[in-house]
Amino acid sequence: MHSALSLGEQLKDEMKEGGQEMPFVIVQRVKSLLTAVFTVMAICMAIIPSAYSDASNASSGDETSNSVSAEQAQQEALKELSEISNGLQQLKRNVIELNSGLREMEEKLLFPSSTKYSVFVSLSSGTFFTLESVKLKLDGEFVATHMYSESQRQSLSRGGVQKLYITNLSQGNHTATAFFTGVGPNGRAYKLAQTLEFEKGDTGEYLELSIGDDASSQEPIVRMKQW
Repeated sequence: MHSALSLGEQLKDEMKEGGQEMPFVIVQRVKSLLTAVFTVMAICMAIIPSAYSDASNASSGDETSNSVSAEQAQQEALKELSEISNGLQQLKRNVIELNSGLREMEEKLLFPSSTKYSVFVSLSSGTFFTLESVKLKLDGEFVATHMYSESQRQSLSRGGVQKLYITNLSQGNHTATAFFTGVGPNGRAYKLAQTLEFEKGDTGEYLELSIGDDASSQEPIVRMKQW
């Protein structure tokens, strides 16, 4: 168990030393190693409940026979199993933390700040429109699509923001078109589309696709804002 915990600490130290300059191939290798660690942990966690049961049953039998030494041995075995279980839980937390850091590092390596371009979806109001799906076209090519569940719609209506797409985009002029489908006024099928021509600068930028309501016409509208 000690060696497994040491492995988690070594991986954490390696990430800190590598920082943002860690090569992409190393990130991939560490992710593969984390996958292997998760597999071993799953096997161990599956075995432990059975071991607990066996040790407890054996302890019960020894109490009947008044075998004090056997009972002590079983108690020690249960204690050791408990320590192993606690160690695995700690290792699991370490691996999850490392995996989260690796995802952030991988994103920085794949999408440098100078060319990074992210597209988000928000919902400012949903009185006249129930969102079902979105498609995004960038420079004439469809690059992203998403179908929304009820829980996702609820999250957006409470002010949440969805990261729909992230890419590398060169400086210069570009065109983005968003297509939304859902249920509009009077419960009928409704489609929304909006196009934005924009200029990408030399830093990371964001495009927000915001669905709102037009109170005057009592219909939904789409606003596209770059920031």
